[in-house]
Amino acid sequence: MISKKTIYIKTFGCSVNQSDSELMSGLLKEAGFDVINDYADEVKDISENSAISPQNIDVIIINSCTVKNLAESKFFKELRKWKTRNVKIIVAGCITQAEPKLLEKELKDVSVIGTRQIVHVVDIVNDVLDDKIVQNIENDINERLNLPKVRRIGIVEIIPISEGCMSNCTYCKTKFARGELLSYPREKIIAQFKSALKDGCKEFWITSQDNGCYGFDMYRKEKYFLPQLLNDLLVLDGDFRIRLGMSNPDHVDRIKDDLVKTFKHPKMFKFLHIPVQSGNDKVLREMKRQHNIKDFYNIISLFRREILGISISTDLIAGFPGETNEEFNDTLKLIKEIKFDVLNFSRFWLRKGTPAEKMKQLQGNVIKERAEKIKQLFNKMIEEQNKVWLGRECVILIDEISRDGSFIGRNDYYKQIVIKPLYEDKISIKLGDWVKVKVVQTHRYTLSGMII
Repeated sequence: MISKKTIYIKTFGCSVNQSDSELMSGLLKEAGFDVINDYADEVKDISENSAISPQNIDVIIINSCTVKNLAESKFFKELRKWKTRNVKIIVAGCITQAEPKLLEKELKDVSVIGTRQIVHVVDIVNDVLDDKIVQNIENDINERLNLPKVRRIGIVEIIPISEGCMSNCTYCKTKFARGELLSYPREKIIAQFKSALKDGCKEFWITSQDNGCYGFDMYRKEKYFLPQLLNDLLVLDGDFRIRLGMSNPDHVDRIKDDLVKTFKHPKMFKFLHIPVQSGNDKVLREMKRQHNIKDFYNIISLFRREILGISISTDLIAGFPGETNEEFNDTLKLIKEIKFDVLNFSRFWLRKGTPAEKMKQLQGNVIKERAEKIKQLFNKMIEEQNKVWLGRECVILIDEISRDGSFIGRNDYYKQIVIKPLYEDKISIKLGDWVKVKVVQTHRYTLSGMII
């Protein structure tokens, strides 16, 4: 009897990359392979003496991310590690798609599967097992919906609604990998949503590089844009919640009135991820962002006025080329005035091949200092903001169980509430349960709850 081959998938990056790995896992499992998944270093022990040691792995697929230099560094470190072992390697994800020249140099001796070729993962794995080097990064139409998948979290369904974007930000390398906007047909999105409901999913992540521009390339009528797509999903039977992923301000501005109405639906998480990147209009122009600060304020004011308590998440870059102290202070001012609930910030990373590479760069110590100022300001503010939840009662959806046995859930505002074993009191809880809790402690990024 021929033993099953084992495929180990290591995933870096965003929820789209996670979805890609779920899809590759499903296709490989359906084809008869054993699949081990590692998302964000969840698999800690990969040593020679572990149950998942290198000698037990036939192929590793490294699903890469190119959004920052740090992400690329992690990828190449991972690649070097596996090159020293007798394991066949396939590189997936954005790095090779964004920089094809790597196939002629650093990656010439490994197989590569492009972001729009993951549906062919079984064929490529079989070729690699036959000692072939396969490199396919062609930009085919990505027919990636309604296919087998192995979910990272059984009750969470990640649904990409499009690929690529309509922006041309001067700092971004992901555009090289994912390309121009390609919206997926709404009928196929709805079909995948229904299938996941039948599988017992209760939390749905709507994801892409930019959800806000969904349908702008495919449809010419506003009724087919993002708000209507969400409405079509929200009316489906079932006790579930939808989390809308990142949407750029300029596109949200076009659909904001309809989107606000959609967000009022009880099955929508009251959570808006809208990346501003800078608090200064001049810097935004240099970034080639298509919004200004006045527009951003207006959008946030509308959502907060119409949906009380909505959580606002944003992204910021510290130390963009040419940013003056005064311009950076505008970013600090924005943080103080908006009082974000989630802030994803990073130092400016010079990305090879982007227009920002040719701009006059700030000194590294200046960039580091500005990032630290953002961190300190936000950390102080969010601790104070979270105190308003102390003593409140709410219903949460359990979507994770941590290694120490704690149950982690989200309330309607996508606030993470942790129930420690101390508070659990031997009550049986499982993933997908709705649990009524009282917030008994507040922390910087989470809340602690007690079942009531």
